[in-house]
Amino acid sequence: MEIALSFVLAGVWISGATLLGEKLGSKRAGLITNLPSSILLSLIFMALTMGPEYAAATTKGIPVGMTIDTLFTFVFILMARKGLSKALTISLIVWAITAYVFIKLIPPLGMAGAIGLYVLVTALCFILAEGVLHIRSVPHKETTFSWKQILLRALFAGTVVAGAVTIAQFAPPYMTGILATFPAVLSSTLVIFTLSQGADFARATGKILILSSSNIIIYAWIAGLTFPSLGPWIGTILSFATSVAYVALLGKLTAKIK
Repeated sequence: MEIALSFVLAGVWISGATLLGEKLGSKRAGLITNLPSSILLSLIFMALTMGPEYAAATTKGIPVGMTIDTLFTFVFILMARKGLSKALTISLIVWAITAYVFIKLIPPLGMAGAIGLYVLVTALCFILAEGVLHIRSVPHKETTFSWKQILLRALFAGTVVAGAVTIAQFAPPYMTGILATFPAVLSSTLVIFTLSQGADFARATGKILILSSSNIIIYAWIAGLTFPSLGPWIGTILSFATSVAYVALLGKLTAKIK
């Protein structure tokens, strides 16, 4: 039930978000498509099946997971002009190796240490994307969408996210927090944009995705605080509302970025 629902909801969400993102340009695409989706579903399903306390405990691993996702996004935009297959393959390999290191070789980090690591890695990746790679925002190309294209996007994105949710069900809380942030939405978004708008649009979107991934940290932090005391539904509403408000504020700040 949980996996089927994640397939449907994630497919609809990502398909709709990428369509809207293409209409609004790379900056807004990077903000809209990174609103909590797979992590929202994952935490709700964990709370319903394993209990709110378990779901709250997994949030301690999410900042580490988002740090790894930031590296994934940076490697993808670094390699995007070399071809989609190469960019996706290498970025996923980097994700897998880094996830293994944090899960198997490095002791679990506290929330403060994990967030500090995330901020450091995110700042470095954004500086490199902005100042070294000189990635600039790209307006959208006019495209005509068919229902077949929309359905294929939904099927692709839903399959990726459902797979990530499945994997995350069989691990202890800290590991689950890392695995639950598998870049299902990021990879779906970047693949779709590369195919429909070109590598430069995907790279420009990826640069903003690096910054907007911080809203997932905020979502996880609020969820970790509210799930045990208020329950998963109210906790989800409060966490998502906070993320939306944060992304709106971030949108004003990124408007000044070229």
